[in-house]
Amino acid sequence: MRLKHLLIFTATLALSACATTAPSTAQAPTQKPSMVVDIPMTFVSISCENHENKYIYAFYVKEPFSERMAGGLSCGGIGAFGYMLPRQWQPGMKVKVRWNRPIKGEDNWIEKTTTIRRYEKAGTLYVHFFANDEVRVVSSPYYPESPQHPISENATVAPPEEE
Repeated sequence: MRLKHLLIFTATLALSACATTAPSTAQAPTQKPSMVVDIPMTFVSISCENHENKYIYAFYVKEPFSERMAGGLSCGGIGAFGYMLPRQWQPGMKVKVRWNRPIKGEDNWIEKTTTIRRYEKAGTLYVHFFANDEVRVVSSPYYPESPQHPISENATVAPPEEE
């Protein structure tokens, strides 16, 4: 019987710790309401194109309007089907790209921030890796083999970064 009461007391205590109360207006500082911008988003796939032919074990891209990173293993193929991207390009969309290019069996994580190139309609997010740890990110409905893809699959030098 004591054990039962102890368990009920412990559960009640644990649940009450999760409860929050609204602060009283006397304690809360006066703040202006923050601007909430409603940007229509869509889910896209992620893929990568390796222009330097150095093995990339894994890569991740931070979503432009959240802290979430999504990615895949090695270059080639499409994965990570749940990357959130605005339906229409927004100025100043910067993303952090993180990739692992193992050297002699040891992890070698590289991290760069770049902009997502301007697009008309959201499509697969392609991460293009170039020599000297240069990276460019584009959203396109066209595969890199297509002449309509923003960066040619035969490019050996990273195109200039767009603002």
